[in-house]
Amino acid sequence: MKRKGCGMAFCILTIFVLGLFVGCSTNISPPYELPILEPTNEQYEPQPEELYMHTETLGDIVDTLLNQYNFRGVALVMQNGDTVLRAAYGRACDIQDIDNTVYSPFRLASISKQFTGAAILLLELEGKLDTADTLDNFFTGHEDLGYVTIAQLLTMKSGFSDYSNLLFEIASTGELDNVLSISAAEIEAHIISNWDGTLPSQPRYCNSAYWLLGRIIEHVSGMAYEEFIESRLFAPIGMTDSGFSSIHESVMPHGFPTFYVSDQNIMDVTIWPFIFTYSTGGLISTIDDLNMWLDAYFDGSFFPQYILDDIFLGDYNYGWAFVNDAIWHHSGTQLGFRAHIIYDRTNGTRMILLSNEDRVGFENLVRDVSYAVFDVPVRGMRI
Repeated sequence: MKRKGCGMAFCILTIFVLGLFVGCSTNISPPYELPILEPTNEQYEPQPEELYMHTETLGDIVDTLLNQYNFRGVALVMQNGDTVLRAAYGRACDIQDIDNTVYSPFRLASISKQFTGAAILLLELEGKLDTADTLDNFFTGHEDLGYVTIAQLLTMKSGFSDYSNLLFEIASTGELDNVLSISAAEIEAHIISNWDGTLPSQPRYCNSAYWLLGRIIEHVSGMAYEEFIESRLFAPIGMTDSGFSSIHESVMPHGFPTFYVSDQNIMDVTIWPFIFTYSTGGLISTIDDLNMWLDAYFDGSFFPQYILDDIFLGDYNYGWAFVNDAIWHHSGTQLGFRAHIIYDRTNGTRMILLSNEDRVGFENLVRDVSYAVFDVPVRGMRI
């Protein structure tokens, strides 16, 4: 007999899985209709060129764009070492009449990948692994993975298929217990058994690659993924308001925003196992913590500049996509949350957008804001 509420669990999980993977596959169409994120005035198409004529500062320009797009979330823009915008928009929860604040934590979704990439890089610099190492060294009994290297996982050229079909399969049973009890071993076995033996010449965005990197981090360090990220990245940098989707919102220092999909409020997402998103999309943070992260990542505190030069390969590497050798970025999409982070290595200019509303058109907002900030219209992943 099916448990009461299992049907609802299946529906929500299906949407969750779609939200988790929509950012990396154009072949998945959501079974629900999302409202288009658009300016309040339907006749107005925000153009940065026009805004420059009517506002005095870059902060004013970005603020105007965010308001025109009815943005719900938080934003940070820095240029030449100065903070030109640090602001919160919209509600954290309409039902409880709570506004977002600049201290509100948000799910990072796939922006989490750059932390996983940084963890691999730390272990590499310590001589504990080499990106030329093949996966059969870490996943015993799978000699066929001797053709796949850590470097190919990092650059999205490993040939693995996404593990979303496993989550769909489990969700289709309608049994809530089956959904909640999925194990890391099940996901790992599914990913490895579905490798088709081919290595693509071009990047093929895949969550499975960074999920496996999390397992490698645990294997090499002897620590749980969360423990490694907390002790080796969060703590040294001072990211005290960051954490993982496995923790309950009540333990976050500044609460946790309710997220919105299709204008419907969904309150409890903490029941979904962290292992779903894990090292590919399971981190939570704030704009201030991410600002410290960018400083530490790019100022030489963690990695020598020559290492960063080596990371740039033109497509994708270590959890970053590249507009060019100077401008690095990444987006994130997860049920009810959208995010985008952009950094210019030449001058430290940065843009961080974190939203607790998953609405079609976020890419257009990123495009317009990035054009105003970087003179380059960044829209989604360039792979």
